Amino acid sequence: MRNKIVLALVAIMAGCVVGWAQRIEVVDTDGNGISLVSVLTEDGVYIGKTDLNGVLDDVKGATRVGLTHVAYKPQLVTVASLPNGRVTMQDLDYSLGEVVITPKPNLYMEYYFRAFSYIDDSLRAYTAGIIPVAHDIQNNYKGKTSGVWAFGGAANKALTWNTQDLEFKAEESAKQATSSIEKAIRTNKKFQDYYKTSIEPNGNHRWTVRNPEGVVGNIVHDDGLAIATLDGDKMQIYAYKVNGEKKKAQRREDKNYVYQYTEVFKLEEDGTILPNGFVMEQNHWEHDTKDGKRITIIYLYAVDRSYMDKNEFKTKRKSLSKGYAGNMSLDELAAYEQAHNIPALAPEQQKAIQKLSKSTRKK
Repeated sequence: MRNKIVLALVAIMAGCVVGWAQRIEVVDTDGNGISLVSVLTEDGVYIGKTDLNGVLDDVKGATRVGLTHVAYKPQLVTVASLPNGRVTMQDLDYSLGEVVITPKPNLYMEYYFRAFSYIDDSLRAYTAGIIPVAHDIQNNYKGKTSGVWAFGGAANKALTWNTQDLEFKAEESAKQATSSIEKAIRTNKKFQDYYKTSIEPNGNHRWTVRNPEGVVGNIVHDDGLAIATLDGDKMQIYAYKVNGEKKKAQRREDKNYVYQYTEVFKLEEDGTILPNGFVMEQNHWEHDTKDGKRITIIYLYAVDRSYMDKNEFKTKRKSLSKGYAGNMSLDELAAYEQAHNIPALAPEQQKAIQKLSKSTRKK
């Protein structure tokens, strides 16, 4: 009888260890949770993403997982070896040089994007490219996109959609990149009234964003950067309901719509965030389709910034168009990224893209 009890206890304890090993918590070097970390298998199959506390409850039996985030170095870890399921990600060595303000009408920002689309856990489309934008200073920094040079693109031919949709989403993100969401949360009365948000301190240089239903985001100031992450779908659906737009809320709920994003801006010495301080951004969308759950992830980086007049912008646009029109191979794409200080793709993502490119006969 004693042996049976011991064996039963061992089995229960083993079950608890296995159950705990399926949960991972991703934190930064200060021990704070990192939200919106994409978790992949070794072959680039999508498992899920961390929540606002940096937790993913189930890695679905994967023994090794890859972690990717726009603002941190990609990492591959063995789940069973993680103490209490916790893993620390390191900051990227990525920064923009200073920009000298001169009396010219446009803030020129050159953006680089990567975009992924999954159906359930399978990568179905990938593209990357350059988005040059002249933000009109006199017209409240409204973005004027001169074109999208996409390369390294691939899409599963069985789908009815393709990489053009990803490029459009990246372009829209770039047009809005000078508008800091943190600034809106803190100072925009119209924004606060519509979304019913409030902000409260949560430790040293950290704040929690709330609406009446609970926590919807967080803000961190660290090493001269302002990092804001929001659960946009929860904010928007709640705002629709309380502002009398219930049909819109219902449509999103019926599709299990998710929209979450992280943006990174440079902080000035006095703590302000300027339109030219955009550094990087990550967008994550999910919704149900007839083919399964569609997941779209876009990384957006600022690679150049300066002030230009109209003619200077035309010259810059022509030089980019000449140099980067058309598709590039993944090797050429990697060379461009290295030349412009873009963090390398995680090996798990490279594997998935190579497999996708092979299936569509693009290299």
